[in-house]
Amino acid sequence: MRKRHRSRREVVVTMTAEHSGEAARKSQPVISRRIRQADSYGIVLGLIVLDYITVSALAGRAWGRVIIIFLLGATFLFALRTSHARGLLQLLAAAYLLISTLVALVSVVAPGAPDISQQVSIAGGLLLIITPVAIVRRVSAHQVVTTESVLGAVCVYLLIGFSFAFIYLAINFFSPASFPFFAGQPHATANDYLFFSYTTLTTVGYGNLVPAGNIGQTFAMLEALFGQIYLVIIVARLVALWGQARTRPELRPPEDMREDTKADTAQQRGDAPAATPAPDVVSHNEKP
Repeated sequence: MRKRHRSRREVVVTMTAEHSGEAARKSQPVISRRIRQADSYGIVLGLIVLDYITVSALAGRAWGRVIIIFLLGATFLFALRTSHARGLLQLLAAAYLLISTLVALVSVVAPGAPDISQQVSIAGGLLLIITPVAIVRRVSAHQVVTTESVLGAVCVYLLIGFSFAFIYLAINFFSPASFPFFAGQPHATANDYLFFSYTTLTTVGYGNLVPAGNIGQTFAMLEALFGQIYLVIIVARLVALWGQARTRPELRPPEDMREDTKADTAQQRGDAPAATPAPDVVSHNEKP
């Protein structure tokens, strides 16, 4: 009797602990639970859209540049963390977030100090190019195509536009002052580069901004081709497989091996047809 009472007590205590743990998890804020989950590409997508709006609204202001750099660094770090990227990449993203924000603050607080914010931003552009690769690597590991898979693919598409904008900015930075990136636009802003990048990526091409050199024109054509191929092949395929498990044909056995396996299984279960008995052979020496 005592053992039964003890076992009942243990069951009650275990159920109470599980109930309290579940209640504690439910009492946590929804945003904090969402951030702690893996593959939170909806938040990454919101950060990318916020980055573009911030660049468009605050690009020409001193303190606006600090906010833009901080948001971009935070987006890189969160996207890499969500994609379970290597620890070194996450460490580099955290270092870029800290260093770039401090450099931008110093350039605003002390105008006489040497401004190296553009050099730091170009270095961050290299990290920006790596971020879509990390997202693609994470999404390709999904066994089932979910909403997060599709959102991750959309994030990659938008980050491609940001990446090419940084490439155009780097080309203009390393080009002579007498040879600007855009024809007839010697003092282009960050918003101009983003605008040109996304109009090229979506093949809209308004024509108000045109690359002046061969390098810029080559990268613009590569961006347009890459953007269309990515939408037609990758995004369309993921949307078609939404909610389904992705099969890998290379892991499936050949057709003849599958038929042999089915026959063996049926024979083991007794479903195979019984073998026809051999006819009786009458010896010629026997008399009827």
